[in-house]
Amino acid sequence: MATPLIRLPQEQGGTMYAFSSAARDLTRAYYNPDLVFEYSKFALLDLPVVSVPAQGSTNNYIQFDNLFDGGVPYDGNDPDDNANRHFAQTFQNYALNLEDFILNDDDFDSTLYSSDSEKILFKWLNHIGAFRVRNATSQEAATGFPRAIEENNSELTGSEYSRLVQYIGDIDVSNDKNYQGNTYNEIFINVPSSVGYTPEVLFKSSEYNTTATQYPINTNYINGRDGQTHPDPNINLDPISDNVDSTINLDVNETYNYGIDFDEAAYAKIVNDSTLNNIFDYSKRGGDFRFNAILVYYDVYSKSNGGNKSTNLYGIILLDNWKQDPGSSGWYIPEFTKYKPNDVTGLNGNAYALKLNVKFNSSLDNVGVEKNINDFSTFSMDIFFDTTSSLENASKILIEANKNYSDLVSRFEDLETLFLTQLEQEDLVSRINTLETAIENAALNFSSSSDILDMLSSTNQRLNQIINGEIPTEVQYNTDVLRAGDGIKIDKSSKNAIKVHNTNYGYSLNELYSYKIANGQIISNLNSETPFNPSYSDKDSIWTRIKKYDNLVRIYLEEIAFNNNLNIYLDDSVTTFKKGQTIKFTFKTPILNLNNHKINIYTDKQNGWILKASIPSTDLLSNKPYIEMICVDEINKTFELEIIR
Repeated sequence: MATPLIRLPQEQGGTMYAFSSAARDLTRAYYNPDLVFEYSKFALLDLPVVSVPAQGSTNNYIQFDNLFDGGVPYDGNDPDDNANRHFAQTFQNYALNLEDFILNDDDFDSTLYSSDSEKILFKWLNHIGAFRVRNATSQEAATGFPRAIEENNSELTGSEYSRLVQYIGDIDVSNDKNYQGNTYNEIFINVPSSVGYTPEVLFKSSEYNTTATQYPINTNYINGRDGQTHPDPNINLDPISDNVDSTINLDVNETYNYGIDFDEAAYAKIVNDSTLNNIFDYSKRGGDFRFNAILVYYDVYSKSNGGNKSTNLYGIILLDNWKQDPGSSGWYIPEFTKYKPNDVTGLNGNAYALKLNVKFNSSLDNVGVEKNINDFSTFSMDIFFDTTSSLENASKILIEANKNYSDLVSRFEDLETLFLTQLEQEDLVSRINTLETAIENAALNFSSSSDILDMLSSTNQRLNQIINGEIPTEVQYNTDVLRAGDGIKIDKSSKNAIKVHNTNYGYSLNELYSYKIANGQIISNLNSETPFNPSYSDKDSIWTRIKKYDNLVRIYLEEIAFNNNLNIYLDDSVTTFKKGQTIKFTFKTPILNLNNHKINIYTDKQNGWILKASIPSTDLLSNKPYIEMICVDEINKTFELEIIR
């Protein structure tokens, strides 16, 4: 085997880069009747921009010169150069070359179902700066599942990291297709309207399928390509390493070896919430997100032993090629935006249905795949959807017929009750005789006019006693069952009356304090007499405790320029947010100069203060702004922000 050769990302139709392990597993399944190969999972990625970060920045920008070419930094740091060339070249000469080393290693175990392709991809993404993880907490990973999770975008950790993996889902439909003499395998990737981003994506580590701890790069060509020239003059065949000494490190204690965990049993938020059954339900808790690439996965398993199974990475799809940003020194891939329906504002969401057509190429020179995305309409899929619609109509007819049958059974039972047994007839005769006797006795009681007059006289006498106060007319009700709720007061002090008072007269006027985030110390009260100093040290901020109902946060500032961001911490550890609750921020003194800093609002103290809103100075409408933050999801603590003034 030799390292596969790939081409530059293309602008139309998308570009797929497949791993050799997938072709190897497909071949194994073809010749082994007990082995099954089927597409199963996918993940949506938001690849970051290719750029040179400012000094001290922790943005996860892609920087190709983090890799090494011949013992020196790779030449991919020139912002004016072509990111398409560097992306394809490093993926081929580093990731695919490393995979070929492992597949040809004497220590490689060919009986295992799991492949190293996913670990290699995330290792490469880590080295070029696009991907970083930290250890998951007990609130993120279930007990017994040591897992990792991508870094937080939080100023508390000094990170400006932007998540790479946005959403994970299942491949529900695949189909074999013959078209114009070619055979394709159609893969349908569906992202329904009801979901948002997957709130937390866990990663698990595993060892590479080799005992080697590093591979030395000591040739002038990638594996199996000695003396050859790449068909594309933009891409060379020079091997690339991740160490200065021209080696690729595989030591699991020193390098990334992660893959996405698709097992919902590992997710603490799913395990601890009875309303969540799987990752799909969990993704309904997420919000809007963007993506520009897709990871495609497949399952390999034994028919005779279903427990012998592995989910492996097939390849990565770029939905477009890299474009140079004319406004900055950098490159980016245009993104698709996935909107989730908003129950509060009533805005509709959107959905995506993407189709990948895979054509296998088994030429002697190179074994790989050809791909095509949405290039032609598939008659077979139209038939499938028509069949699905027909099944749905048949199901509705069956349900309606079952309802009619139930109604007929009920009506039959009603008719059956009309046919009485002999015993029931005798009982009915006896009850009629009793009624006749009662009617006759009543007739005797009122047989004379004197009897009726006596009854009227008795009734008139009792009415006079009520009017004269001789008989009490008051009825006392049990008022103990009435209880006051939040914002309600029950007044029982008045005789024969109950008064219900509304004790919520408007805003809860919050007390503000200066706050040192480093040690969680509340320092001093902030008001018009002691305003907040915008030239505070790096970790000083404003703190207030959330109360019930609407909160009014009045901020007094010294009229001097800002040296740092204005950080506001809303403590919800005692009183939690409710859906529809509003926090109103009003600046009583003008903001003199933010100096391109931001107003950052944090809450969710129990999870370590999460940044919920970040307002740049360019979004402010005046120097005394008025801002409202509305809770739209009290479980995930999601907010809508409105700048009123």
